[in-house]
Formats: sequence, structure tokens, C-alpha cells
Amino acid sequence: MADKKNRSVWGAVASMWHNHSYIFVFLLILVVYAVTIQMNGRTFTPGHVSSILSSQNTVIVGTMAIGMALVIITGQIDLSIGSALVLTTGVTVIVFNATANIFLTVGAALATGLLLGTINGVLVAYARIPPFIVTLGTMLIYRSLALWAVREIPPDVSGSSSSQFAMVPGSGAYDWLRMQFGTGSLVIAGFSIPFVSILFAACVVLFVFIAHNTKYGKAVFAVGSNAKAARLSGVNTQRIQASVFMVTGLLVGVASIIQASKVGNITPASSGRAYEMYAIAAVVLGGIAMAGGRGNMLGVLFGVLSYATIDFIIVSIPALSADIQDTFQGLVLILVILVQTAGPAVRDRFQQWRRHLRPEPSVKEAEPVSAG
Repeated sequence: MADKKNRSVWGAVASMWHNHSYIFVFLLILVVYAVTIQMNGRTFTPGHVSSILSSQNTVIVGTMAIGMALVIITGQIDLSIGSALVLTTGVTVIVFNATANIFLTVGAALATGLLLGTINGVLVAYARIPPFIVTLGTMLIYRSLALWAVREIPPDVSGSSSSQFAMVPGSGAYDWLRMQFGTGSLVIAGFSIPFVSILFAACVVLFVFIAHNTKYGKAVFAVGSNAKAARLSGVNTQRIQASVFMVTGLLVGVASIIQASKVGNITPASSGRAYEMYAIAAVVLGGIAMAGGRGNMLGVLFGVLSYATIDFIIVSIPALSADIQDTFQGLVLILVILVQTAGPAVRDRFQQWRRHLRPEPSVKEAEPVSAG
């Protein structure tokens, strides 16, 4: 009885690890971060967790990573989100400075993000250009347009010099959007939860529901799993392939609102660099298969938190040069992808080995049936 109970417990743990390994990965990384803080002579506090929740890698890259997850689930890729964020935030800031109207600012952010995502989606799905080529091209175009705009638009509209878009203070809209929402927090039982983190969490909850409980979400997974079979079963694969880029564009618009309200500015020459790589890393850490068709959208949340925590660990090591930090982030990404690709093969080999060791059940020869 005890052996059976132990097998049941280990079976439940194994099932939990197989289906939700991203949770264990995040907790392990968080423990490593806590140990690193303690080793540096400081005390790990809830404030450190709050910093992870409100970091740019969590709320800005994380919001775009939700869209990246949908793109990857369909077996595609989007390399343009960092540049799209820069251009969209530039438009967001310009509209805010010109109108001081929060509703117009939010509308401009979402509309611009949607437009940029639609361009990607149409070129990929209907012009049938490979997504890597399309988004590589638009990555260059979007950032170039932002660089041109920030130099050509007068400073009283762009809000800063010829190198940066910045929100102009002095209005009630600025006080609410920048000072209250962008840097404010909701305190629950002594624990501070930033408002921008709540917005990010709301996006995660919404798209977890959409991905796993709607007809559209099932179609996204079907296209990524087998596009031909999905098309034969009645799914409009072109529309689905285009739509995930459009959704990503909308989420870039949300991220631009967070960028403008949390940071207050954006620099086209340097902001958003490698954000697409960070988003891909978060998606992979969250257990989404790069081959498409498999994964859990909830994993994106823990993948984003894991990657943000890794960044905090690297920064918290004083002896580590800033020039070498990207090396460790790259190694983590490669290691996670290696585990993701090699893990199933190792598991299958282990199961074959167990079956080989297990004795075959004896089969009694069937007795002849006498006639009559």
C-alpha cells in the first residue's frame, strides 16, 4: 500500500513537472536570486519581488512576449517588436504632448501598434513572404522612421531634444498617467503591487483564456501543429497567421503606453534593442515550443518573471562586468532551448530503457479445444 501511495505521489509530481515545469524553473531562479542577495551582505525582502514585478523586462517586454507567444505557436517569428515599440511610443508621446488627452493617447498607441502589426501580418500571410524576412525588414524600417521623426519634429512636440521622445509635464493628464499610474502601486497587506504590473497580469489572464478556451485559440494551436490539416478542417490559416501579428501589434501598443507612463520617454537610437530576443527567451522559458503548436500561455508569465529575475541576478553580482552580462543571458537562452529540444528525446530513451529492463509477462499457451 505504501509503495502504491509513493508511486502515486511521484506520479503526480512528475505530471506537474511535465505540464508546468516553468513554475519550478521560476521558483528555482528566485531562490538563486535570494541566495545571491544574501551572499552580498543584504537581506532579501518583498521589495525585491516587487522590483521584479515592475521591471521593464517584466511589464514592457512581457506584454509584447504574450503576442510573441501566439506568433511562435503558429510556427512563425516576429523580429520587429523592439523597433515597433520605439515607433509606437514615439507616436504615443507626440499625441499626448499635442493634446494632453489620455483617451486620445491610448487610442493612438493601440491604433499605431495595430497598423504596424497588420503590415507584418499581411506581408507574411497574404504576400507569402517568410516571417523572418518580413519582420527583419520592418525592424529596420520602424526604427529608421522613429529616428527620422525625432530629428524632424519640433522639440515642443517631441518633448525633448533631437534624440528622444519625452512626455511634457505640467498637466493633469501627465500627473495621472505618469505619476499615479506609471509609478504608483496598489498596497495589499503591506505588499506593493505596481499598477503597470496589474495591467500586464490582466493581459496575461485575458490571453490565457483566449488561447485555451476559445475557438480562435484552438485554431492558433491547430495552425501551428499542422497548417495543412487545419486548413482541411475548415480553418482559415491565412487569416490566423495574419491575426497573430495584428494581436502582437495591439500588445505593442499596450507596451508603449506602459513605456510612456513608466519611463516617460524613449530614445529611438537605443531603446528597445534586443527586446525581440528577450521576448523569445521569455516565451521559451515559459515552455512554448519553438516548432509551434505546443505550449501553455500561462507559462509566458513565469517565463517573463524568470528572465527578469536572471537579469537581476546578473546585475547583483558586483564582480561581473557589464560588458559580459549579455553573454550569460545568451547562455541561459541556449541552455533552455537545449533542454526543451533534448528533454523529450532523453525521456523517450529512459522509457525505452525501463521497458527493456521490465520482464515480459509470461503467456500460457492456449489449450486445444476438443471437438464434440
